[in-house]
Amino acid sequence: MTKTGRTSLVTATWNFCFLVEDSGDARICRRGPICSETNVDRKADFLVTEIQKFGVDVVGLQETKWFGNDVWPLADGFTLLHSGRPLPRDGEPARRNEGVGILLNAAMSYSWQRGGSQWKAISSRIVTARLLIGAKGDKLPGGGKRLADFFLSVVSVYAPTSKAPPNVKCHFFDNLQAVIDSTDSRDALCILGDFNARVGSSGCDVAGRAGDDGPVWGRTLGQYGLGVCNQSGEELLVFCAAIVLISCL
Repeated sequence: MTKTGRTSLVTATWNFCFLVEDSGDARICRRGPICSETNVDRKADFLVTEIQKFGVDVVGLQETKWFGNDVWPLADGFTLLHSGRPLPRDGEPARRNEGVGILLNAAMSYSWQRGGSQWKAISSRIVTARLLIGAKGDKLPGGGKRLADFFLSVVSVYAPTSKAPPNVKCHFFDNLQAVIDSTDSRDALCILGDFNARVGSSGCDVAGRAGDDGPVWGRTLGQYGLGVCNQSGEELLVFCAAIVLISCL
């Protein structure tokens, strides 16, 4: 149960490709000095407006291409938890790439703060947050009170592309595995992101079919995948199957 009284959450993921502004704070803009009290605006305001249209509570963002690990307060009570590359020092090239975030609406921002404002910037490809969805003693919709705290752990990821070196992809999945392993077993876990993979509509032709040729994806593969599974898609399905994660695609 959230502050708004709702008992369900709407999640989404959005590869924004480029959230960088033209001028202002150097962490989020092409040029300009860092201001100690710079609020995010323009593209971020557009982002909030679009998310509000669809009534989404929690959004995983990818390819912001911002620098730094920061908590950004946005319009209408939204909060953006961001994890990016370190801000280059003077004289260093500003190579903008990756950048991930978790965008929370006002109700989820409250849940995040109520749970102790817990979040971790793992890398420019992985960021996590822990939200207190229901606290012990909260009233339940059907009557009675909640007997224990209920947390939702959210992970936003941006995986390397299929052209990335194998060691880069392995490093990403090792980090993701470590995040999953460190998540409290009592939490609900939601992983949002762009895995740069295509899992197909029915799994891989070989690895996904029944029989001795490979695993049967079963509930690992959802009903919304398109096309034919590629190598990255097979790797993702194997990863999900190994740790009993369900892919919505």
